[in-house]
Amino acid sequence: MERQDVEQRAAALFRSGLNCAESVLAAVLAGRGLEVEGVTRLGTAFGAGAGRSKVELCGALSGGFIALGYLRGRRSGDERWDDVAALAAGVRRRFEAEHGCTACGSVLMALGPQENMDKCIQLSAETAGYFHEALDNPQALASAAAAPCGCSARQSTPAAPAGGPATTGGCGGD
Repeated sequence: MERQDVEQRAAALFRSGLNCAESVLAAVLAGRGLEVEGVTRLGTAFGAGAGRSKVELCGALSGGFIALGYLRGRRSGDERWDDVAALAAGVRRRFEAEHGCTACGSVLMALGPQENMDKCIQLSAETAGYFHEALDNPQALASAAAAPCGCSARQSTPAAPAGGPATTGGCGGD
C-alpha cells in the first residue's frame, strides 16, 4: 500500500465510527498487509487523548505507537527495542513539528472549530501516513534516535526533583 492509500484507509475507518487511535492503528497495519481481526480493541481507550480526556497524548499518535509495537515490538525482555523507540520518537517529533504539540486538547485548539470531526479525520489520516512512511524508510528518522532509558538493564531513572521543571512537550501548559 502507498502512503496515500493508508491515509485514505484511516479517514474511511474514522468516518465508519472508529475513533482516532483505532483508525490509525488499523490503517497502519493494513498498510503492512495485515488485517488483524479485533485489533482496534487495542486502541479504543486511547481515543481523544486517553479515555476522551483530551489532555493526554493525541489518540492518533497513540494508535500509531500501538501499531509500531505490534509490527516491531519485542517478544521478550531480553530483546533490544532501540529501533522501535527511535521510530516512535521520530514520528512524535515530526507530529510535534507539524502541530506544535502532541497533547490532544492543545492540538484540537490549534486545529480550530470542527464540523463532523473533519479536522480530526484529516489529522488521523495524516498521522497514519507519518507512521507508514517511517516504517517504509526508518533511515529517514535516524537522526531522531530516542535516548536510552536504562530499561534494558532494569536501572531506575531518578525522578524529577520536587518543584523541578515539568516536561510539557511544548503544549501550552498542559
